[in-house]
Amino acid sequence: MMNPIKTRTLEVTVVSGENLCMDQNPATENVYVVVRAESLKCWTTKMGRQGGESLGLGYTSLWNERLTVEAPLHAKSISFEVQCKTPKGSVRSIGLARIAISDVVPKEEEGCSEVLSYRLRNWEGRRSGVISFSVKTKKQEQEQKLDDDGSKCSGMQNYEGFNVQNNNGVVLGIPVWRNHLGVHA
Repeated sequence: MMNPIKTRTLEVTVVSGENLCMDQNPATENVYVVVRAESLKCWTTKMGRQGGESLGLGYTSLWNERLTVEAPLHAKSISFEVQCKTPKGSVRSIGLARIAISDVVPKEEEGCSEVLSYRLRNWEGRRSGVISFSVKTKKQEQEQKLDDDGSKCSGMQNYEGFNVQNNNGVVLGIPVWRNHLGVHA
């Protein structure tokens, strides 16, 4: 009999996607995110709400959705693939970000993760937007006893208006330059 694969539980909050484009056109409808951690199993958000140009960030999809992801202990990366459902019912990939788990999971002593932004690339390697998310490791005692909002991090409570409080920690990841002129990144 084979031993089961050991996993760790990650709490991934998919916040938003900015300047999402497919075939150099804005992707504004039926957009969602698929999260994988080197496994055939995947976790999917609901369709994102559209933020439009009103935030000054180009076309924005807002998810603000928390997923509980079981990542194998041997997994070295986690991937975020933004997809959309076409009017004909087929699924198309907008872009993918594959990130080392060690870059996004906070250390034991940190406890809380910051909101991170990573660039998406399509299958041809072209830029196709930016995805923002946070990751934290869920401990056994946290799984049994969660707060009402499901988070112990006071600085991570309001993603909707991008008003992240107590933002004085160190941010991991590659910085993404924001273009506020409506030009796709």
